Amino acid sequence: MKSSLKQIASELNLSTAAVSKALNDYPDISKNTKKRVNTYVKKIGYQPNTHARFLRTKKSQTIALILPNTTDSLLSTIAEDILVKAEYLGYNILVSCSKESEEIEKRLVNRFLQQKVDGIIMSLSSTTSDYSHLVDIQSNTTTLVLFNTTARTVNCNRVYLNDKEAALNATNHLIANGCSQIAHFRGPLTPQNSIDRYLGYREALNSSKLPFDSEKILLAEKGNAEEGYTLAKTLYNKKITIDGLFCFNDALALGAMRFFNEKGVKIPKDISIMGFGNSNISAYSSPSLSTVDHEISTMGAKIMEVFLDEEQSKKENEEIVVKKILLKNKVIARESTLK
Repeated sequence: MKSSLKQIASELNLSTAAVSKALNDYPDISKNTKKRVNTYVKKIGYQPNTHARFLRTKKSQTIALILPNTTDSLLSTIAEDILVKAEYLGYNILVSCSKESEEIEKRLVNRFLQQKVDGIIMSLSSTTSDYSHLVDIQSNTTTLVLFNTTARTVNCNRVYLNDKEAALNATNHLIANGCSQIAHFRGPLTPQNSIDRYLGYREALNSSKLPFDSEKILLAEKGNAEEGYTLAKTLYNKKITIDGLFCFNDALALGAMRFFNEKGVKIPKDISIMGFGNSNISAYSSPSLSTVDHEISTMGAKIMEVFLDEEQSKKENEEIVVKKILLKNKVIARESTLK
């Protein structure tokens, strides 16, 4: 026979309301009571009526996670952390990919809003320039958390990196190691993180009074290793002299390293190469890739933290305070830049 809240309350000598609040983690229920209730329901295998709970609370216990692509190892790491944390907290996660398309991203947002998800966690596509769908999320009282690629003009929860500072540090590392002719494989034109990394690169050159050469700036639309290989080949065939290369991400840097290795260009003796993101493979390339780390191991937990903070504020009818968490960055110096 299936247990009910009333039966559980009777067994534990609690009110039905107290049991319900304990299961939904209300702050006015003590930790000891929550522990008693959760231990007991786990023991008897109690499963709440999710449809009834939704009608009562208007909460589906479901979060939508929208990724711009499925090839970036950093995004995969963040997504895995979010999935683990969300499952532990009793949330279902719906994962989708925008394929770096603003149009697909907007369709996904509309679909998830129709499904009445409690929150949407997303990293914007590289082509997104109109943010009306983000405003729709907030107008729908759905919790929104942006990470990695975000929108400055939208006042919402954000977990992000100071990309300009990180790029400045990365380029300064190349300069400190003797580079004076530094190329940059920049990301797409519109995302703010791509713009900021380009600006950080420019600021480093300017601060060190090094010449800026637009021919040394190559645009990477896809940001994968194949494109890094092709862009390095373009530099090489045009006979553009460089002794340093700062890439928008590790994948581009690894592709460039492969091309230069094939051509017998010695790294870092002839060209020092700097990536960005500290992906899992960066330490195992040959030579190992210098890169920028930005607390990737903590991002998933921080994303869920700000999501839960807003959900709790809504539950208590408190004023919602938007959280903007800025991650720290540090240069990881490896063989590709250490002469």
